[in-house]
Amino acid sequence: MPINYFLKSLSLSSLNKINWKFYRPYRDKLIDKKNEILSKIFDKRKKNVDLDPLKINRILFLRTDGKIGDFIISSFIFREIKKHYPNIKIDIVSDKSLEDLLKLNENIDEYYIFDRKKIFEWRKVAQILRKNNYDVLFDSTEGLKYKQFYLINRVNATVNVGYNKDGYKIYNKNVRQNNTLKMVEIYKQMMKKVNIEIEDTIYDVPVSKDSERNVKKFLDENNVDEKIIALNFFGASRGRKINEDIALIIIKRLSEIYKGYRIIILDSPNDRETIYNILEKTDNKNILFFEKSRTVLDSISIIKNSDLVVSLDTAILHIAEGLNKKIMAFYGPKINKNKWRIKEEGNILIDYTEKRINDVDFEKVFDKLSYKNNLSAI
Repeated sequence: MPINYFLKSLSLSSLNKINWKFYRPYRDKLIDKKNEILSKIFDKRKKNVDLDPLKINRILFLRTDGKIGDFIISSFIFREIKKHYPNIKIDIVSDKSLEDLLKLNENIDEYYIFDRKKIFEWRKVAQILRKNNYDVLFDSTEGLKYKQFYLINRVNATVNVGYNKDGYKIYNKNVRQNNTLKMVEIYKQMMKKVNIEIEDTIYDVPVSKDSERNVKKFLDENNVDEKIIALNFFGASRGRKINEDIALIIIKRLSEIYKGYRIIILDSPNDRETIYNILEKTDNKNILFFEKSRTVLDSISIIKNSDLVVSLDTAILHIAEGLNKKIMAFYGPKINKNKWRIKEEGNILIDYTEKRINDVDFEKVFDKLSYKNNLSAI
């Protein structure tokens, strides 16, 4: 039977019956093997060099993973380098998800945005960056794909500083993995590899004037003069997205504890339908949603105006911590969760053991909290 005929004969229903979860481990192994083979091609040894910070001209930070929380945590680095070494030029290469934040950071000289899913864009940005003759490249991402190896190889900085990159030759400086240290301390150790000492680790959270103006208008239109809870239901992965039923339980219990507070659900563009369903099902006029929200900058402005931020483990927690807000955080099982954990003092940190957040019994969680804590005091 010709292959084209065979493929056409496969019905959509038969494809849907395939248990793709069964094949995922095999697919992942193939991808890992491909990364391993291709990475070796670009993993070229670099000689060890000890740099004097006063002689460093230009630094490149890799944020190709596009993780907003990581960027917020590392934001103090750019400020402190500029404070002590104003002549050093700081560049960032990033996925598109960080563009709105990068625009507002005055300590970054140049930023380069590309689509990490398109291989030709990796080649294009590598050609541009190579011309900048970087003294140092910092890569704090965990896990490594051949595309990153390719980019680092082509940029050809004098010193490549990595985190958890044992065994890779292209990194001539490396901070070994440490799951007990906070990520802030790991970033400080990475800076020490090029003899840059940093003390002040307060985050720089960018605030947009346009977002501030739009959020103020939203609050005024809804006559919000009470205290505010900013509430986030959504993480990046499916297992960290709170469903409608659990969301309604959390809203009910927060409303019982924090009587008279207005609750604003933070936006997640991919989960708008869930948000609208939650709003439709909740019989509570104190629950609001800023429908005109367009970027993370709008969420930042809502958090800035809030008295309490409630969220699962996402960038929202780091933004709230950077804005010095009181936080209620939900943490699932994770090997290295202490590394990313926000400060305990003054906050409410709740650990759950279930793999999926929607398997958590939030009625019991709030019962236990109410018993242990005086939650209404903010």
